[in-house]
Amino acid sequence: MADLSAELVARIAERAAGERVFLLGIAGGVAAGKSTLARALADGLEAADLSVQIVATDGFLKPNAVLEAAGLGMKKGFPETYDTDALHAFLDALAAGRRAEIPVYSHVTYDILPGETRPVEAAGVVIVEGINVLQTADARARFGLSLYVDADPADAKSWYLARLHRIIADDPQSFFARLDPVQRDAMFEMAWTHLNLVNLHEHIAPTMAFADVVVRKGADHAIRDHRWRVR
Repeated sequence: MADLSAELVARIAERAAGERVFLLGIAGGVAAGKSTLARALADGLEAADLSVQIVATDGFLKPNAVLEAAGLGMKKGFPETYDTDALHAFLDALAAGRRAEIPVYSHVTYDILPGETRPVEAAGVVIVEGINVLQTADARARFGLSLYVDADPADAKSWYLARLHRIIADDPQSFFARLDPVQRDAMFEMAWTHLNLVNLHEHIAPTMAFADVVVRKGADHAIRDHRWRVR
């Protein structure tokens, strides 16, 4: 990833020069490595004396109670389960140079934390990562540069399951840790096959066409290749 990160960091720094705030979007499927790439880029940009903030669009998921009431509990992550208006307002505020706030999502409770928000300053580079980053024209228009992280779905599935089991190991009181192991593993398999994979094919992967840069990851999580799109 080192060579790719250095190239991306250089281009981002060049585009961000002179801008009060530069919005960078990173899209891709569940567990594809969006957060890992965001952190690598942030480290490189910070080493180049740029201020960086990373936010995830998980914060714009509607609360579980709202999803359940709307019959969307089993479609979490699909476009209709996000507060898209709030995401647009968040991006618009930053693009206009105004401080914004994002709700806080917990991967431990698997829900929005009631009443909690995180402030995001309209300064430096703001990296916005999430599966829905490039799904609307209004969002796409706000990014100075956009990336899509691509991976074989079979690899992404293994990373997804590993991530869930890490959450369980790290916090025995987490939502998933309290479930019966057999029931839990069956739920994970069902979630991947009937939720994440369907969402990937129908809603996430098509947004690759809108990305300025597509990076491809191998089974070992390393980036194997990347390509820039001419615009």
